Amino acid sequence: MAYNIGLNVIEVDGLGSPPIVSASTSVGAFNIITRRGVPNTPVPVTSFSQFVDRFGSYFPSGLGAYLVKGFFDNGGRTAYINRIVSRDPTTGALAATLTLKDQNGTPADTLRLDAGYRGVDDPGTWGNDLYVSVAANAETQVRVREITPATITGTALTATVDMSVSTSLSVIVDNEPTATVLTFQPTDFPDNPATATPAQIRDVINKKTTKIVASLTSATPPALVLTSTGAIAKMQRDFTRLRVDTANPKLGFAAMPNPVAGTPAARNATGTQLADLSPFTIGDALRITDGPNTALVKLLTINPLTNAVTWGPAVGNIASFNPLQLRVSRVTFNLTIAYGGNDDAHVVETWTGLSMEPDVANYAVQVLNDTITGSKYVAAIDRHSASGVGANVPANTAFTPFTPGRDGTPTPNDFIGDQVLHTGFYAFDATDVQLVGCERTDPQITTAALAYCAGRGDCMFVGAVPQGFVAAGQAIAYGQAFQGKKVYGALYGPWILVTDPIGVGNNPIKTLPPVGHVMGVYARIETARGIWKAPAGDEANLLGALDVEYRLSDAEHTALVKQGSVNGIRAVPRSGVIVDASRTLSTDPRWLYVNVRLLFNFVKSSLKDGLRWVRQEPNRDTLWDAIKIQTVTPFLLGLWRQGAFGTGTPAQVFTVICDASNNPPDQVDQGNLKVEVYFYPSKPAETIIIIVGQQPSGATASEA
Repeated sequence: MAYNIGLNVIEVDGLGSPPIVSASTSVGAFNIITRRGVPNTPVPVTSFSQFVDRFGSYFPSGLGAYLVKGFFDNGGRTAYINRIVSRDPTTGALAATLTLKDQNGTPADTLRLDAGYRGVDDPGTWGNDLYVSVAANAETQVRVREITPATITGTALTATVDMSVSTSLSVIVDNEPTATVLTFQPTDFPDNPATATPAQIRDVINKKTTKIVASLTSATPPALVLTSTGAIAKMQRDFTRLRVDTANPKLGFAAMPNPVAGTPAARNATGTQLADLSPFTIGDALRITDGPNTALVKLLTINPLTNAVTWGPAVGNIASFNPLQLRVSRVTFNLTIAYGGNDDAHVVETWTGLSMEPDVANYAVQVLNDTITGSKYVAAIDRHSASGVGANVPANTAFTPFTPGRDGTPTPNDFIGDQVLHTGFYAFDATDVQLVGCERTDPQITTAALAYCAGRGDCMFVGAVPQGFVAAGQAIAYGQAFQGKKVYGALYGPWILVTDPIGVGNNPIKTLPPVGHVMGVYARIETARGIWKAPAGDEANLLGALDVEYRLSDAEHTALVKQGSVNGIRAVPRSGVIVDASRTLSTDPRWLYVNVRLLFNFVKSSLKDGLRWVRQEPNRDTLWDAIKIQTVTPFLLGLWRQGAFGTGTPAQVFTVICDASNNPPDQVDQGNLKVEVYFYPSKPAETIIIIVGQQPSGATASEA
């Protein structure tokens, strides 16, 4: 680097290593049935209204909307939604569809519309409420270019003209509804109006109007020549025209029965020159018409210097077209989509100026299927009509319903998914989530969810026991089936009662698993108290829950938690419906509590993201010290100050090892670097023991 003479200031990164930024916490992942949505494509939402916009609202065939509403009502901030559908080819989910016919004399299929979202099919019966109408788009009509403007020439004038008596020249310019009347007064010729010269008359005309220009022929004596300036014709997008409607022999003009028009450019079977090129793009389908004659062609070339265009196929009868009436316009159509009704009040999208030509920007399939700006209601498929350019656009049609779609009933395997295809739970592989939930309680689904979370190592499953299992005494056995030494998940029960917005009758109630509400509580507690605070207790009340389907006694709850590892949802006076325990399905006391699992997931994710800068650095003592002293220890010290660890000094509750003891030369030679972090997590006060007893009186007795 070259330095300037004098003071030079250079900014450098310094010797300090980057600090660890806390990883995301409490981002939900919902594997659920929704009214609509592209299957197995997780989408992040940050509110229930966003969820409704993308996945639809409540509907009888799924609990997804209820779970997501509970999540956001209870403090959830971000959730990834993965729609699950049946993949059975015979009875599974199917998109509603509509095939549009073209304008040809023998209509052919030209454009298929499936219920979809920006180019991808969105199956289900929701599409049965879609309607589409088609109308031809009103395109700009462009005339042939005018080579020379309209001009009329009078008869020869005398050497001088007597203009001492007022006279008028009435000319209809460019087909205006009223004539332009030029009235000549003697005062217009101050020298001598009785001997006005042709040049003076010419100059007076040019002073009185900007619509026409007067000139003189070169003959002797000359004649007046009137030429349209095109000012009116330009606004009307038409040819210039002139017609003297009242004779004026003095000025050499007779009344004209018909106007004189400008001279149009030459036409041939494959092209012409146009007055305006701005509406057109190479590849456009064009309609060439003069009224009686019409041809449909494709625009092949444009020359902006001469306004020349060429088209194909050749128009064999172009000579029979009236050049003054000939107009060229694009062939496009408008598509209107209505949802929930076949009238204008239910219109949700209007797409204008669409084309069926695949090489133009307004190609219908490309526009409707655009992944960013495309339709939120349909996916388009070109049926490649053989009717030809321009004739292959959809015919005008009123609002037309779609052929019904199908929802189907997802099986447990649909929820579990395929690791290779990234479906079901595996659809979340590329997302940063910490809490995984599902609306179903099938044992095989729960087993797969727990295995998925354990395989990732950075999230945990929040599940529920099946409906009615707590009351029937089957919840303990259900929970025991999933217990293990270290399990990345927790179960909750019984189910809860909430208001049903689509229910029937007075005060309709819906019974549903508490999964969404509990995941929202996780997020709320984490935000208010920290990831290390157990998401249970009076603070962990389920907002929006009216009651539980079964009220547990203290003894029943103790057995449910300690024997079945199922956390009770209980209605507690003055506290509402709360989460009353915080155990995982783990049997190892070290991993017994939900907050411990969450804290370890959080620390692991934070360290993984925060130590990315270490890659490819020189693997030696200076790097080890930077990792331990400047990066990991300050991060853990911050957690200790916030109360994330148990009682004790920092040296007593966490340890960081990154030195020669765990990075011997043979490991360094292999490119390995090991960082060991150990800490004592905070544990919740789960069982509260209050001892109340009697003590002897303090009174004494003495002998009188």
